[in-house]
Order: sequence, then C-alpha cells, then structure tokens
Amino acid sequence: MAPRSIWKGAMGFGMVSVPVKLYSATEEKTVHFNQLHYDCKPPAEEADTEADAEAEAEAIICTRIQVPKWCPKCERKIEPAEIVKGYPVGDEQYVLMDEADFASLPVKSLKSIDVVAFVEGDQIDPRHYKSSYFLAPEVAGVKAFSLFLQAMGKVNMVGICKLGYREKEHLATIRAYGGVILLQTLHYSDELRNQEEVAPKLADVSDQEMEMAITLLQTLKTPHADLGQYQDEYRVALLDRIQAKLNGTPITKAETAQEEPQMDLVDALMASINAEKKAKEANGSLAQKMEELKASEVA
Repeated sequence: MAPRSIWKGAMGFGMVSVPVKLYSATEEKTVHFNQLHYDCKPPAEEADTEADAEAEAEAIICTRIQVPKWCPKCERKIEPAEIVKGYPVGDEQYVLMDEADFASLPVKSLKSIDVVAFVEGDQIDPRHYKSSYFLAPEVAGVKAFSLFLQAMGKVNMVGICKLGYREKEHLATIRAYGGVILLQTLHYSDELRNQEEVAPKLADVSDQEMEMAITLLQTLKTPHADLGQYQDEYRVALLDRIQAKLNGTPITKAETAQEEPQMDLVDALMASINAEKKAKEANGSLAQKMEELKASEVA
C-alpha cells in the first residue's frame, strides 16, 4: 500500500515554486501495550469449551482502561467538541485560540517550504537534527523537482528551509537522497542545551593509554557503516515472549549476568583489543570457508 502524504504545499527556490508532498521517512517499531482492568476478566468456568479455557489461560478478555477528559469544576466528562485551546497568561487566565487564529497567521511557511540558503553539510551542528521526511513532487512539479534534485546532488550542498507543519514553523534541511529530497527538521539554536553543563573535568591519561585506546578504536573500525546488520534485540525478545505466552509455552527465566571483575584500565584495553582481533580472525576464517564452498559448488 502506497504511503499517505502528511503535508502538501509548494517548495520555493527563489522565484521557482515546486508543488510537493511530504512523507514520513521513518517508522517506529516500538511494542505498544494497553492498560487493562485485570478484575474484569471472565471466570474460567464461563469459557464455552475446554479449548477456550486453555486459550484464555494466556490470552484473556479484559476491559481496556479509558482516560476521559474531565472538567473538575463541572465534575463531568467533556466531549471533544467542547474543548478549546488557550494560552496561559495568569492564574487560571487564558487567551483563547481557535483554528482560524492558527490558519491566518502571517507566516509564509504555513503553506510552503521556503528555501533560504545552501551550506556545506558539515557546518550544521549534529545536535540540531530531529526527524526525517521524504519530499516527492506533485505531477505538475516533476520537471522542476527533477532539476533541483539533480542540481543539489551535483553541488553536494544542504539547503536550509522553513516549513509550517502541525502548528509550528519548523527549521529544516533538504538534500538529494535516492531519487527524492530528504527533509530533516532541526531544533532551533535556542532549543539546544550547552554541553558545558554536563562536561566533566578531563582526567590526565598516559601516552601508553592513549596509544592503546587509539589501537582499540582502529580495531573496531569497519569499512562500511552497515546499520542494517543491527536490530532491536529487546523488541525481538519481547515479541518472542508475547508469542510464547500466547502459545502456552513454559517461560524460562534468563540467567542473571555475572559482574565482571574490575580491571586496570590498561589491562582492560589490552583484553578488548585481543578479543576484537580474535573475533575478526574467526569471522574472516568463516567468510573464507564460505567462499571456498561456493567455488567448489560452481566447479
């Protein structure tokens, strides 16, 4: 199923306007749970069949907890149509705002992406980056979109732009990315915290310690940043546990990891370097054997 756009508007490069759509570039894989009232589950004897009783032993019927909007003054639940937005200006005093107030703000970026500058990508403090989105053209804007997409790829620069979305003007960057334009929202400078607030007073290190630390980093170095090889092991284990409970499989308690004995810094560095070298040698031998096996099968 094709993804749905979450925003439509125009992207402006000087006097050129390109009609575009905005799509989410990421998808959260968090395992979500509902809060239930456990006492609402039916007694086991109410199960229609023995099979139902066994199934309900792990997958039970419970009531999902609701959190109603509540007015403490009127002492009653409030319906969505009764709720308005207000900006606090004092003790229980608010300036009321309706949808017309938000829609009529004199801000250019509410209905467009205003490209204001281009810079080298490494000039942007990495703390600024927030969320990623894809920009694709409307049918009428394919020609201009294609032109600027390829031009950005040739100059290898990042555009700075502003976008009005979800009742906020976002600062963002745009860059060429795999046939589309990647838009990444940014934190404004006044939203960034000063790292000096948490930076420790650095300790002195010896030349030997520094040399070994650099050696360890070089040992861990890999030629390609293949993030696809990593997965959320906690989420996988959690889904496996849910499926096991659903199947009625006995649960085996994981063994508690034993604490490693405290080691001298130099000894710990040396042990880490040796462990990484052995792991790479083992992986290299396995890869070589796989290649030899493939070659023999072809022969």
